[in-house]
Amino acid sequence: MGQFTEDMGRLRDEIASDRTNRHTLIAETREEISASALAFMTDLKDSVETLQSRFRADFAEMAQSNRADRNAFMTHLGTDVANLRVEAAAQREAGRRAFIESAAEARAERASQNAAMREDVAQLQDGFRRTRGEMATEVRAAGEAFVSDIVDAVTGLRRDTIQLVDDLSRERASAREAWRGGMPKAPPPPAPVVRPKAPAKPMAKAAQQPGDPVESMAKPQDKPASRSRKRLGPGTRDPRRTDPARPGEPL
Repeated sequence: MGQFTEDMGRLRDEIASDRTNRHTLIAETREEISASALAFMTDLKDSVETLQSRFRADFAEMAQSNRADRNAFMTHLGTDVANLRVEAAAQREAGRRAFIESAAEARAERASQNAAMREDVAQLQDGFRRTRGEMATEVRAAGEAFVSDIVDAVTGLRRDTIQLVDDLSRERASAREAWRGGMPKAPPPPAPVVRPKAPAKPMAKAAQQPGDPVESMAKPQDKPASRSRKRLGPGTRDPRRTDPARPGEPL
């Protein structure tokens, strides 16, 4: 039993020693971890503070540089804008002067064109008046000649018709005389009827101007054709009668 008791006592002592060592190790580990964490946090805090200080310095330097750049840019921009305004004013003034000059030139050109156009229109109107007057004169002369020719033709036809009627009357009278048994002497031939030619109207002295009323061409009056009447015998029938012959009356 003594050996066993000693072993058990030794085992108890070892367990107690191990427990103490374990607690000591835990305490030392905790202290070490705490010290390491404190050192890490301190180092991290220092690093963050250093970083922040550097960031502030860099930010301040960058802000100052940006401010200087902005001031320089605004100064340069103001100068450019002032130059642009001066150039724009100069260009606007030049454009106004050019517009005034072009307007004056265009006005003068339009006036010259209008004057030339008025002159051309006046010349065209004069030419139209002359042409129209000449045409009216030619048309009037042609109409008068045509009417005169028609009058002459109608007068000739009427003269021929009268001559034919006279010849027919003489032939019928001769036939009646022969029918009655006596051969009458042949009457002397009648003198030919000479009709004077209708005088044509004189030509217009001056061409008719446009706007004047067109003169109506007066138709020459036809001259009445004189019919030669022949004395008929007591038994001779009037050749101008158109009614049929009565019974027993010689033709």
